[in-house]
Amino acid sequence: MTSRPGKGLHFFRTVLNPQALGVVVTSSSSRRSTVPVQLVRDRDDDGPVEELRGRSLAVKTVIAYPHVLSGATRCYVSVYTIAPGPAAKTAAAEFSY
Repeated sequence: MTSRPGKGLHFFRTVLNPQALGVVVTSSSSRRSTVPVQLVRDRDDDGPVEELRGRSLAVKTVIAYPHVLSGATRCYVSVYTIAPGPAAKTAAAEFSY
């Protein structure tokens, strides 16, 4: 996904049976970007649920590799970006296997 100039973006993904996760966010600005990432993981329908919230701060590219709960059957990934400038665009992607 890519945002409009000066706007942030938000996306939500459901990953089934994740072994690993990765989130990459890039910015067209040379200013620092803050990227809040929220992960909600389910082991199964009746099992434990784990929720993690974090922020990554970097210039141009933010890469995050959050850990995956052992035996998780579903993982909900929510990523928000905040535009680092009035003309800056951000792009984001989630990768999993």
